Amino acid sequence: MTADAPIAAAPRARRGVRSVAGTCNVVDCTRERQRFWRFNSSGRSVKLSDVRDTEIDTPVPRPLVARDLSQMWRPHCQNDAWLPMEDVYFHVLELPQCAPAELSEMVELQLERISPFPVSQVVWTFEVVPSGRAEAAHQSVVVILAERSMVEEHLGRLEAIGYRPDRLEAPILRQVFEVAASAEGTSDSAWIYPQAHEGKATCLVAWWSEGELRELSMIHIGAVGRPQELTEQLTASLWAREIASAGRPSWQWHLVADRDLAEQWLPSLNEWAGRGVQLHPPAESAALAAACAQMAGRPLAEANLLPPEYRDRCHRDDVDRFWLGLAGVVALFYALFVGAYVYFSGQLARDFAQVELDRDDLKKKVAGMEEKEEKYHQKRLYDHLRLKALECMQAIAESLPEAMDLEEFRFNDKKENPKNLTLTGTVALTDEDKVDAFRELLSQVKVTDPDQKEIKLFANVGFDRIVDVRGVEEARKRWFITCELAMDRTKRDSKKKSK
Repeated sequence: MTADAPIAAAPRARRGVRSVAGTCNVVDCTRERQRFWRFNSSGRSVKLSDVRDTEIDTPVPRPLVARDLSQMWRPHCQNDAWLPMEDVYFHVLELPQCAPAELSEMVELQLERISPFPVSQVVWTFEVVPSGRAEAAHQSVVVILAERSMVEEHLGRLEAIGYRPDRLEAPILRQVFEVAASAEGTSDSAWIYPQAHEGKATCLVAWWSEGELRELSMIHIGAVGRPQELTEQLTASLWAREIASAGRPSWQWHLVADRDLAEQWLPSLNEWAGRGVQLHPPAESAALAAACAQMAGRPLAEANLLPPEYRDRCHRDDVDRFWLGLAGVVALFYALFVGAYVYFSGQLARDFAQVELDRDDLKKKVAGMEEKEEKYHQKRLYDHLRLKALECMQAIAESLPEAMDLEEFRFNDKKENPKNLTLTGTVALTDEDKVDAFRELLSQVKVTDPDQKEIKLFANVGFDRIVDVRGVEEARKRWFITCELAMDRTKRDSKKKSK
């Protein structure tokens, strides 16, 4: 195991781990500095997209930790947080092989025996240890316990910086499980993982035998510079578990520590072990974060110290936020609709009022145009009648015999009277027959219409009456002829338009 190599994730076949979906954030507030990593899924792996190293209790930018909408129907690990190793208790159980759904009940039956605190005061979870043996009668399970008050205090700190985790875990297990994939972990060996904090040190010791994890023990050292405390507690651990019967020389000792700590501890450990202690560089924090993000696709109930009631509350908040957001969107669209309705209704009312005004103006204009058109057609009709009057005078002048006298020529220009022309005159008694000849001539008079067609001038020419004229020396008679003008096309059109 090297510093640059990524920490391998636990095998997925046993627990049905799913691949990372979308993004996963990891935050570490357990040491002097606050570290934040953001990973994006990239196929079957994750890709680091953002790193922030800030002071403790620095708020995390809200856009980075905003929860996905899919949390409402598919809760998943979007925000991962670490717990301090020194406040977490680990215990390894060897259980028979069983269905994954039955494993939780089997672990729960052992809680009263293994928990350092009353069960009602702890938060617990477990994780199956990866095994190098394909067919084994038993399986090793690491039970992870933490005091509820400590977990709630840590959650309060995380919420204070705007970070709501979906999973709480101890990342040290990622390093411990890495041994199962190496050849060094198949023999009897003990791996020591020290972490220094505020001048003190906490060591997690993983005991491996025949390729299986046998025990995880926690050793607390009052001062980093006193490695003899570590050797004393290691000796006590050997005797307490009756492992010393095999003899200390049979164990392979491994120290996973940085160079400064190794220079202080290696001489004492080598002297105590009686053989060389192998030194391994610790995994980089970014590599541990990537390993946790790689495992984010696991069900939230697996290897998660986040209290179930807290997960349920987060889920309810996600649902409430969705419905509130939906209600806000609906309210926004409703407000926009009402605003648009009011605006367009007012605009429509203004347009309707303008249309009414335009219609009144148009009516006035149409009435004026109709009046002008009526006057035009009336004038045209009268002009036509005057033209007819001239044609009548010309026809009478050309047709009137010399023996007949024309005393009165009356032309009626009223449209409603078809007998437009009345002629009155006298004739000698001996020339009375000339009146009929004159009437016949008038009935045969033709004129040219606007279409250049010859038509009769009069549709009907008849005697009205003939009477004797008294009081004159010569015997004469007075004749009356009425003529009805023939209606040509121009006059008919003029009369239709005038109506």
